[in-house]
Amino acid sequence: MPANKQSVCIVGGGVAGLYSALLLQEQQDYDIHILEASNRIGGRIHTHRFTHEKNQYFEAGAMRIPRSAFHAPVFDLIDHLNDLPCATLSEDKRIQLMPYRLNSPGNKLFINSTQGDGCSVWDTLPSAVGWTVPPQYERSARDLMLSAIGPLVDALHDDFDKGFEKLLAFDEYPFRQYLQSVVGWPSAVVDFMETLTSQSNQFMLSTVEMVMQFMDFNTKDWVTIADGMDRLPLAMAHTVGLEHITFGARVTGVFPTESGRLTVRASAYHGELKETFDKVLFAIPPAALKMIVDRPRWSPSKECAIRAMHFEPLYKMGLRFKTRFWERLPTPSCGGQSTTDLPIRWVVYPSYGIGEDGPGVLLLYAWMTDATTWLPLSEAERRTLALQCLARLYDDQVDVYGQLIETFDVAWCATAATGDAMFLPGQFRPHFEAARCPEGNIFFAGEHLSRHHTWISGAIESALQSVRDIVGSQDIPALGTKMEVIQAEETVVFVRMDPSATDAGAALVTDVTDAPVLAYSALDSDIENYLPQFHTDARTPRDFDNIRDYRWDWDMLQSEPQGVNILA
Repeated sequence: MPANKQSVCIVGGGVAGLYSALLLQEQQDYDIHILEASNRIGGRIHTHRFTHEKNQYFEAGAMRIPRSAFHAPVFDLIDHLNDLPCATLSEDKRIQLMPYRLNSPGNKLFINSTQGDGCSVWDTLPSAVGWTVPPQYERSARDLMLSAIGPLVDALHDDFDKGFEKLLAFDEYPFRQYLQSVVGWPSAVVDFMETLTSQSNQFMLSTVEMVMQFMDFNTKDWVTIADGMDRLPLAMAHTVGLEHITFGARVTGVFPTESGRLTVRASAYHGELKETFDKVLFAIPPAALKMIVDRPRWSPSKECAIRAMHFEPLYKMGLRFKTRFWERLPTPSCGGQSTTDLPIRWVVYPSYGIGEDGPGVLLLYAWMTDATTWLPLSEAERRTLALQCLARLYDDQVDVYGQLIETFDVAWCATAATGDAMFLPGQFRPHFEAARCPEGNIFFAGEHLSRHHTWISGAIESALQSVRDIVGSQDIPALGTKMEVIQAEETVVFVRMDPSATDAGAALVTDVTDAPVLAYSALDSDIENYLPQFHTDARTPRDFDNIRDYRWDWDMLQSEPQGVNILA
């Protein structure tokens, strides 16, 4: 390694670790190496393939991406990877998006022994599934939820930073308590909403988490990655370079040296591994960090955060059947999911391979208490229980026992990750900042250290901030950031958006000279040397709403000097 380069050990090969590695490699002043404890890359992106045949897989981890401004960093990352030269990332490793169907007209509802086909969960009334509620609450689940949290969600959309601060006022409240004490719902209405729209005991989590979750799932347009979500981390890993990743290397100790560097010890396939680095980035969940006994001890507030941050238990089972029978019924389910109060809770139908002949794969999905109740059962018992539930759901329409080929399941609460971050009441204010702040030359990243828990975009947001801390510059752009041109009245501004920013007016923007600014006219900078056709007399920086909606690449910028009129 050249003497002027700094070495960084990244602990964890999930999205946060991989994204950090890509960013640091772009800085050219850093040599990175990733230590991944498992035998695969991707963390909680985990695509299980039963065979190498087409569409014989299911997503044991992350499985969908909402198309919204909050998740734009994921799409920017995909654009960045797909735009790389073939010498860096071959064509066969490029990422193709496809629609993800959040619901389908044939999805089933099985609640309180009441069964219906073609039922929309969010359009369901309490009486339709056996709940007796006061007359004023005999409304659809969607109307009820919007009446309870609509203003909080609107505030997030209007100005995320201000809206989030407003939302934090209710961080101490379990969502159930918020609905009963603040909104004034009877307990029967709360039970109805939790059973239909969530899973058992999830309403005991922080109100902040549940409002954020509803905001995401209220998105109409969704996508997934064709041929499996794991194509994203695999493309990232190949771009980083597999020579920079050690698999099967579980970190067991981090020791400061007299020179101020850090020696990392890991248990690897070939025995103990020891190497000294300038900096270390922990891109692992707190449950995994907590289990590293030989490491520096930090402030009581940070140590408490590492021990206490709550991760939601998750359970997924994929079942491979001889046919895609769910698409052959009189009321077919072509994507989407069925909702039940049976142990399986949700049945998710694949959005890929719809209409194809041959075998297909169903996904069973449970959270919170509904996930942990599967843990005491053996593999054979879990498979039998899953089939019993499906037989009950489909009654005598399908012989699910005769249709089954094989199963595979993942109980995330039994892994090092333990699930995904969903904070308990009162955990944001005391734990969030304490957990993510650097400790000397040790840094931290992961979706739990963003405001957007459980999502890939949260891991990216956190990784970007960690790399900025490592480099010591807040001007580092996110991957896939594109030049944008926006024209308002007589002012032409040139901005490069930071996808981690959720408020366009507060976003970091830079021109092609990389000088940090908010927004400015052509005459206020040297950018006119690059594009002399842009001129204006206006000199006042402006804030703009919805800047992200107007995206132009460099070629378009040169060919469209009129820019985009955002006031139209």
